[in-house]
Amino acid sequence: MALPRLSFSLVSWLPDTSALASGQDDNPTNEGPGPRQAGSGQVPVRQKFVHDTWAARDLPVLDATVSLLEQSFMVTVTDIAVRTGLEPSDVARALAALDPVYVDFRKTTTGGDARYWYVFKVTPEARRVVGQWPTAEALASRLAEELSAAAKQETDGERQGLLTYAARLIGDTLRDATVRAAANVLAPAFGGVPRPELGTPLPAADGPQADSRPADVAGAAGHAADAPAADALIADAPVLDSTSARG
Repeated sequence: MALPRLSFSLVSWLPDTSALASGQDDNPTNEGPGPRQAGSGQVPVRQKFVHDTWAARDLPVLDATVSLLEQSFMVTVTDIAVRTGLEPSDVARALAALDPVYVDFRKTTTGGDARYWYVFKVTPEARRVVGQWPTAEALASRLAEELSAAAKQETDGERQGLLTYAARLIGDTLRDATVRAAANVLAPAFGGVPRPELGTPLPAADGPQADSRPADVAGAAGHAADAPAADALIADAPVLDSTSARG
């Protein structure tokens, strides 16, 4: 008895990918991404429950703090609130976020009343952020902007082209080299030692360190070190009595 011949179609076993090809979402509503989008591996720039506070709150508070400390040895939350127009509670939250990288924020025992909490000082990084102290990056950008502005005011065609080219070199093509050169210009002279980055210690000096003690102190220390050897020589010396000495 002959067995019936069976035939299979490979097309019937392939999954239907028309939805993927058309780019349709599994969840067409506005409730959120569908299951495929949720598992796509894309990381959002910011979560929906976290808001940017730097430009709207923290930076204005820091700018006002640095400015007010030029007029007083300390500034309170109330002083900063009056300068910025923010609520004292928002100012206190901003200072808490800025401490300790940018400010030295101190809370007094006021029963939770933040109006009398104060900032004792700001850090060098805070002065650079608000523009009171220059940075290499800011100096390079400022040079490029000034050259570009000079090019727009130049009436001579050749000089205008050169100024535009120089601004492009400093601000784009050779920006890395310009930033390094600006850093060398702004760096203070630590006896030939380059200025360290923030938070890093100064490099150790090459070679063995010389004894920085005064000469008389160093000499006294050397004699004290030789004292045990001298005592040993005295102990080994023969003892002469008075009879043998007269003979």
